[in-house]
Amino acid sequence: MDKSMIERYKAEMLKQYRLANAPAPVEPVLENSEINQSSGRLVGIVTTLRNLYPVPKARVTVFEGGIEDMQIIASGYTDQSGRTEEFILETPNRAESQTPNGSVIPYAQYNMMVEAEGYISNIHLNIPVFSGVTSIQSSNMMLLETAGADKGPQV
Repeated sequence: MDKSMIERYKAEMLKQYRLANAPAPVEPVLENSEINQSSGRLVGIVTTLRNLYPVPKARVTVFEGGIEDMQIIASGYTDQSGRTEEFILETPNRAESQTPNGSVIPYAQYNMMVEAEGYISNIHLNIPVFSGVTSIQSSNMMLLETAGADKGPQV
C-alpha cells in the first residue's frame, strides 16, 4: 500500500473527527425579544392522588376571572406522561419588576381547570406566571369512586 494514501486517509479522518466534535455555535439570547419581556409559560402536570401515575388525555383549561365569568385563554390535553404543552401567556414586562416601589405586581395570575374522565375536576386559582419563566402547576386527581358524597370540583 502507498504510504501517501495512508497519510491522506489519516488526515481526512482527523478532519472529519474535528468537524464532528467541534462545539456547536451558540445562538444569542434575545433579551429584547417580545417573548422574553412580556410573556411567560405555564405547564400543567396531571397525576393521580399522591403522584403515583400520570393522567393522560386530561383536559387542561387556562382562564382568567372567576368560575362564573371566566375568559378562556388556552386549552389543551395531557400526553402519556401527564404533561401539557407549554401555554404562552401574557405577563407584565420584566423591566417593571426591577424598579423599586413599582405599582405593578411583577407577575400575572392565571387559573387552571383540570378535567379527566373518571376523576373529580380540579381548579387551581391565582397561579403566578413571570415574564421569561416557565411555571409548573401540578394537579393531583381524585377518582370519582373514592370521593364519597362530594362530587364537585376540588379548588
